[in-house]
Formats: sequence, structure tokens, C-alpha cells
Amino acid sequence: MTDVASTIVIADDHALVRDGFKLMVATLWPGVRILEAADAATLRELARRLPQPALALVDLNMPGMDKGTGLALLARECPLLRVVVVSALTSPDVIRRALDLPNVYAFVPKSAGGQRMQQAIEAAHAGRRLPHVPPSGAPPVDDRLTPRMEEVRQLVRQGLSNKQIARQLNLSEGTVKNYLTEIFRLLQVTNRTQAARSDIDCP
Repeated sequence: MTDVASTIVIADDHALVRDGFKLMVATLWPGVRILEAADAATLRELARRLPQPALALVDLNMPGMDKGTGLALLARECPLLRVVVVSALTSPDVIRRALDLPNVYAFVPKSAGGQRMQQAIEAAHAGRRLPHVPPSGAPPVDDRLTPRMEEVRQLVRQGLSNKQIARQLNLSEGTVKNYLTEIFRLLQVTNRTQAARSDIDCP
């Protein structure tokens, strides 16, 4: 097994997600020091104190991250920190903006498997960027929708309610409903199930 950085920071605001990543990392790389952060401010504070290069698995949705703005601040403050973004937000625009940052080495959707995460961590440790490959079977992106609409639709595909989508995207429930109404109109469907299943073939 390839050695990795002696310290890995797992940055996610959900304790269950952090526990899952900790178990995976500890299993693949016994002896690695694992630190945790539940928000962007804690992540930056940890990163400033760590010997570099260290490595961080970073969720775009945790408090203070502001869907990527916090990631840019992290890059400025801690340019040597090697980042693997792990996110449920997987629109092409989100992925592009994350990978444009110089210290982001990989983007891993939360729907991806452990092998992809292992590849991302090892690539980041080696200072090598991992090309983004959508998970096998991932639904296609519909170019009739804006990146934000596509994010909403992808969360609908995951079975999230309007309230859960609002929390994920830091929106009001009313705004989510408005997005869904527009998605239904553009895709010429009448409900969430049809919107989730709609392909990219224009009518």
C-alpha cells in the first residue's frame, strides 16, 4: 500500500460521515494521524498548525465553506495543504471551480466508492492531480438546466426532501420549490420522479 501523508484532516459537519471516513483511512493506512473539523474555520486553524504537506478531505457543504468560497480562502491561507474535495454537489460548474484551485488534487462525489477515494488520497499525497471521472452509472447532465438546477435535480435523485435540499444548498424551502417548478417546466414533466428520470434528449 502506498504511504500517505502522516496527517489527514477529515472535514465534514456530519459526525457519521467523519466516522465512516476515519474507518476507511485507518483501515487502508494504519498509523496515520487523523484529525477532524466540522466547519471551515476549524479546518483552517488545524491546517495552519500542521507540518506541511498535510492532506484534507473537505466537504463543500459544511458551515463556513459557502459552496466553495471557503475553499478558495483555504487555498490562500494554507497553500501547501493538499485537498481532496468530497461532495454531494456534483454539477459541472461546482467541480470545475473546485479543481481550478491550485491545492485541490481531486474531486470525489459522495456517491463514489472507496476505491475512488483511495485513488484520490494517494494521488494528492503524490502531488498528482486525479482527473475527474463521473461514477459509473451516474446520470447525465441536462444542458437545458442551469448548474444550480442540476444540483437540485441530483439531490432529488438521491431522494432528498425539499427541506433537506434547502439545507444542503443553503437555500430557503421556497427557493427550492421555485427551482423545482422551473425544472419541471424546462424538462416538460409534472413531478419529482419524472424529473429525476428525465434524460438529456430534448423533446
